[in-house]
Amino acid sequence: MNVIKLVKTTEVLIRDLMKKIVAIKEETKIEEMLEILKKEKIILIPIVDKNNALIGTVTEQDLIKLIKSEPTSPLAGTVWSDIINKSQKDKAVKEIMSTTIISISPNDSIDSALKMMNNYNLRVLTVIDSENKLVGVIRLRDIFERFLKEE
Repeated sequence: MNVIKLVKTTEVLIRDLMKKIVAIKEETKIEEMLEILKKEKIILIPIVDKNNALIGTVTEQDLIKLIKSEPTSPLAGTVWSDIINKSQKDKAVKEIMSTTIISISPNDSIDSALKMMNNYNLRVLTVIDSENKLVGVIRLRDIFERFLKEE
């Protein structure tokens, strides 16, 4: 019989579980961003300035605004690049990025991340240092994989 062992989330810090992630500049074309999303298999891409300071993000919710009328669902096996008009792909990501950013420090606890994810209905948080520099992301999936271990 498998038993799931729950571990205290307050004892682990964000920096212990965060992942490095590809970031892009606001001038990057949406088409290039779509290729990165597809290659990296991610649902959020951070937008940084020339100093690597986080200035925005693009998520799947932002991409929904670009979908052609009556698209095939991405869940049915297509990819975002197949359902977004060519005219939209030529735009810079700054035209669709969200500038309201919910981030967390690498020194915060996983418990804090879970509370923020729950409060804002998020599956991923950007992780920034004290100078607003992007250092990674923390995904709900990573937290579950770490804390719901079978024994």
